[in-house]
Amino acid sequence: MSGRVNEMVTGQQAALRVANGLIDPYFSRVREEIEKGLEDAPLFSKPKLLHQAATSWASQAKNFGASGNPGGSAPLAPTSSEQLLALQNRAGDESMERLRGLDQAGDELRKLADGSSSKLVVTLELWQDADGTLRDKKVVTPSGNPSYDTYVLNTVSGSLAKLGAPAEGARGVRAEGIHTRWAVEGRVVYTIKLKKLESKDSLYVAGALALGMLAGRFDETTGEVEVIDLRNPRFVCQAKLLRVY
Repeated sequence: MSGRVNEMVTGQQAALRVANGLIDPYFSRVREEIEKGLEDAPLFSKPKLLHQAATSWASQAKNFGASGNPGGSAPLAPTSSEQLLALQNRAGDESMERLRGLDQAGDELRKLADGSSSKLVVTLELWQDADGTLRDKKVVTPSGNPSYDTYVLNTVSGSLAKLGAPAEGARGVRAEGIHTRWAVEGRVVYTIKLKKLESKDSLYVAGALALGMLAGRFDETTGEVEVIDLRNPRFVCQAKLLRVY
């Protein structure tokens, strides 16, 4: 019993160390290298986007009929779609209903295109020597897709080999080595940076705009705009540090 309690306490301390930022910037470099190594990951899952959209729309319609709110819970602040409906009611203009429909389609497609409904998350533990050399690795919690888990586990080795040693006295690095836990999330996304759309894409852009499918998002960090591109799904991975023991 005492061994299990000690393990739980150690795990909590390792998580708090990360949550409170009591670790060296070296671990940010580890994360960056892990993600860089996974940039060319294949499509481990390719959901049927239109089928998902239809199912989600049906669910929202059912909830809306029951509660007046697509989510089925207490009414929230008016969405942009609801504001458009209000304008329609005041103006008596049927064209506003089309705008509302396009706006809803854009909202729905944004959720589907960012891969939030098709996530794979694998949890890993890594053991490194004090100089950063990877000593051992294992899957703690599988994602449910063995091919994805194996790919991530195998890619980590090459990623850390390029990293180099942490600075002397780095927080979170012990004389006996480095022990960490990571979550690596992968998902299929249907987006592309707006600047990558070429003149040959003009027909796609025009058609997508007419269907309300060119909805995208603005990244405040990079200043780039991403738009939905159903033609070219890609698999993206993000690593998150959970514990430093």
